[in-house]
Amino acid sequence: MATTQLRELIPVETPLGPGYAFLVETGAHDYWWTVALETGAIVTFTQDRIRIQKSYSHRRGISDEEMRDITK
Repeated sequence: MATTQLRELIPVETPLGPGYAFLVETGAHDYWWTVALETGAIVTFTQDRIRIQKSYSHRRGISDEEMRDITK
């Protein structure tokens, strides 16, 4: 098993609410993501239980319309 500490926090949605992934552990058959929830709890989830939040620029506040203009 290998553990990777992420350089940037990844905003994610979990079954327990939103949070930020900061650690990934790889195993033979799955990945485990350690997430700091917005409630302050730190929980580890299997990869199939979390989803990346919609974030164009990670805390830079770009709207959908601005992103459409950028990607034209």
